[in-house]
Parts: sequence; C-alpha cells; structure tokens
Amino acid sequence: MSGDNRDAAPRNVLPDLIIPVLAFAFTVYYLTTITEVPWIAQASAVFVGTLLFVAIAAYAIRTVARLRAGSERLGFDALFTDLPVQVKRLALLGLTIVYMLLITRLGFTLATFLFLFSGILLLSTVANWRRAALVAACCSVTGYVVFIYFFETRFPKGWFELAVESLVRHGS
Repeated sequence: MSGDNRDAAPRNVLPDLIIPVLAFAFTVYYLTTITEVPWIAQASAVFVGTLLFVAIAAYAIRTVARLRAGSERLGFDALFTDLPVQVKRLALLGLTIVYMLLITRLGFTLATFLFLFSGILLLSTVANWRRAALVAACCSVTGYVVFIYFFETRFPKGWFELAVESLVRHGS
C-alpha cells in the first residue's frame, strides 16, 4: 500500500492543545463571571459554553485514542527547533509585549496596525511590506469599525479614534 502511514513517525500534538486548553480556561472564566448580567445573556453563555465544552471533550477523546494507538505523541521537541525559528518566536513575543505597552498610548487602531504590520513582516519578508501594510490597515480599521464604532467597546483611544470621532461629530 503506497498511501499507508503506519510506518510514519507519530505526529506531535502538543502544540495543537494550546487552543483547546485556553478555550476551556476562558469558558470557565466567562461562565463564572456572568452572574450579574440579564438571564438571557446567561442562557446564551451557558449554551455556547456547553457547545464549546462538548467540542473540547470530543477533541480530547480523539486525541487520547490516537495517543494510545501510537499515531500521535506529546513532546516539547517542537520548542527547540533551529535558531532562526526560535529568534522569530522570541521576536513575536517581544512584539506582543510592545503592543500591550503601546495600546494605551497610541490607541487600539494604530497600535493594532503597527503590531500586525510588524508581525507580518517578521513572519514573511520585508519585500512584502505593501501587502503587510494593506492587511494590517484592513484588519485594524475593521477592528475599529466593528468594536469601537458599532459595539462601542471601550478600547483605548488614540489620535486615530479621536480624529474619526471628531469627523463624525462635525459631519453630522
């Protein structure tokens, strides 16, 4: 059989567990903090949380079965890859820390643009700077429109947000 993968090395699934573990923790946190909201919001949260718990449980059962069968494994070896990958990981962590420090000074939209632009350049090449700028601009402006303009989320405001508010106020 040419398509048989029985002799292939087991796939490391440890990195794949990050999202389910964080989703579980976030759901538990969210469900424990909604006691003061209206009952309809609580019901919605319990419904969505239950669906998420079921999906996580199904993933966990499948993963345990594959671990027992030997087709998957858990290992930290992916963390210790070649030096360029480690440098990019550390640089991305640094960008994330800088983003958290700058968001209150620059505002959500500009800080998000700079973070996305820098992250895309870091993970691709400087030659892609035009595409990186376009993607970062589209994502940050979309984030502004959705979260700040429509949902009125209280993200930090910088000169961009204040300028848009001024234009909207004077334009109406």
